[in-house]
Amino acid sequence: MKNTALIGQAVLRYSFALLFFWFGFAQLTDATNWVIYLPEWTGYFPIPGEMLVQINGLLEVCCAFLIALGIYTRIIAGFLALHLFGIAISVGGATGVRDAALGAMGVALALQTPDTLTLDTKKHHSKTS
Repeated sequence: MKNTALIGQAVLRYSFALLFFWFGFAQLTDATNWVIYLPEWTGYFPIPGEMLVQINGLLEVCCAFLIALGIYTRIIAGFLALHLFGIAISVGGATGVRDAALGAMGVALALQTPDTLTLDTKKHHSKTS
């Protein structure tokens, strides 16, 4: 049972990281096509929509990298879950429901103790040894 739980935690963490790697890189490489998804209120910002998309993409890639390595796993997962809930509210409809469910995946990751494959766990064990 212990191995099954470890595999489940790792699958959850790596899947969450992959989600943000994919979307982050997509936003970095083709920002123009993502501008249509920006909420209307972002038009009041003094920077172009493409730049907002690229900033978001960079943030998502960096967070995905941290999640994949297991660095500040719970904090980053919680932050990304809130990000997804914000997107879900903004977009609404079927896409919003999907993003809310993915946000719940982030909450699950944020609430559990990091799996033994994370650098968080390895760092904690080295301090207590």
